[in-house]
Amino acid sequence: MDFKDVTVLFFDSDESLVMKKTVLRGLPDNSSGRLRLPDHFREGKVIVAVLKGDVEVLSLAGDRI
Repeated sequence: MDFKDVTVLFFDSDESLVMKKTVLRGLPDNSSGRLRLPDHFREGKVIVAVLKGDVEVLSLAGDRI
């Protein structure tokens, strides 16, 4: 079993206009190579993207440039 770090882009259900980013480290992948985000993390979020590794996001939807 491999362990992966991923960057997750998401909206909180209570702040739907501000996109957020977090890095989850050491997630196990299953036999098909897919990651499963922990239920406690997914709760109350709308997941937009799961990206491989620790990604530097320069601007998110809702940010001022």
